Amino acid sequence: MSQQEIWEREYKDKKLVGGDKPAASFRAFCKWLKKERKKAGRIENPGFPFQAMSVLDLGSGEGKNALFIAERGAEVVGVEIAKNAIKNAQESAKRKDRELRVAGGSVEYRWGSIGKKLDVSTESVDVVFDVTSSNALSTEQRKNYLDEVGRVLKTRGYFFVRALCKDGDDNAKELIKKYPGPEPDTYVMPGVGLVERVFTESDFRKTYNQFTILKLEKEFHYTKMNDRSYKRVFWIAYLQK
Repeated sequence: MSQQEIWEREYKDKKLVGGDKPAASFRAFCKWLKKERKKAGRIENPGFPFQAMSVLDLGSGEGKNALFIAERGAEVVGVEIAKNAIKNAQESAKRKDRELRVAGGSVEYRWGSIGKKLDVSTESVDVVFDVTSSNALSTEQRKNYLDEVGRVLKTRGYFFVRALCKDGDDNAKELIKKYPGPEPDTYVMPGVGLVERVFTESDFRKTYNQFTILKLEKEFHYTKMNDRSYKRVFWIAYLQK
């Protein structure tokens, strides 16, 4: 089954994805970004702190993160491989049309893989975010993803990443042992078929070394799968070109 087919099924059955609100770590990043823009004198309307800011959402899913920042004035492009997720995201954006017009924000969803060439102009984006979207990429796809983020980001532009962490995650280590994937530190998610990659801190720093790491910390929470709850660990990274 192809990556697209797996994600189409996932957005239909929703075994992994869920919730209609952005993760707390993403909201915290937006709060931090607002402070950075304020210090730089780039906020004209405090109610809509991200006006005139170009944002790229990699693996935009059903649009909750894109809408969150667009409602605060940003012009967002979301790239997503699952067409049914894009359809749902577009419907959500239509329901928020008035709020977006008032904020001066916008959101556009494009179909495509984040592991391939992006239909985005060079050095045209202020902020890129990847909220647990690149875990399924192969090594080759990940290289393309990183090169493309570096290409489209403006100088000193920001890159927010939420990735799966291996350090301290016993569930991830058990999955690697029982359901090994095709590459190191990968596993095939049982019942889903999705290959996921987890990172040690040293691997994460090495993988993202073309960017300056402004902040790197762990996030812990529980996720439910097959009627069981598992503790999961994530890397939260604030990066800059």
